Amino acid sequence: GVRAEPALCWSGVLPLASAAVPFDAAVVPGSPSVRMLCRDASKPGRAATVDRGALWTAVSTPQLARAMAGSAEAGAGLRRREGPRADAAAAKLLSEEVSLLLAPFLGGEHLRPLSATATLWSDASAADSLHHPHECVSLPAWRLAIAGEFVKEAASPLEAAALSGLAAGEAVAAAL
Repeated sequence: GVRAEPALCWSGVLPLASAAVPFDAAVVPGSPSVRMLCRDASKPGRAATVDRGALWTAVSTPQLARAMAGSAEAGAGLRRREGPRADAAAAKLLSEEVSLLLAPFLGGEHLRPLSATATLWSDASAADSLHHPHECVSLPAWRLAIAGEFVKEAASPLEAAALSGLAAGEAVAAAL
């Protein structure tokens, strides 16, 4: 079977100066704390500004999520999804990490979020894959394909999910 890993999902409204960042989304394989970062306005139909700022989303590494869930300051509240102190501790830490990641693209400026929240997802992503030989599990007779980061390993879980989804779409289209 496939085991699941936790993740913290950070949502923060950054000052409009964050519009100068030259990308809408990034996978951060070298970071010990942030796995993925995304500008919310890059998603279809989303507003360019929210509350006089730009909404960004970050997903933590499983290691950071486990550490925060186990910390004395945030642990109990994160595990039970209660307590503003727990959410505030995770939001503050991830706000600092996002600021550090974006600073090189903003001339070294560290942006402080206008607001930020963090939520723990105990089963956010697959800890391992099924090691399937293909990116998706295809069942042509049923015009069905099973896709996800858990099917076959890739350089990152996001890459595995994207490749799996593309392969599933092609498999279903070929079966039609």
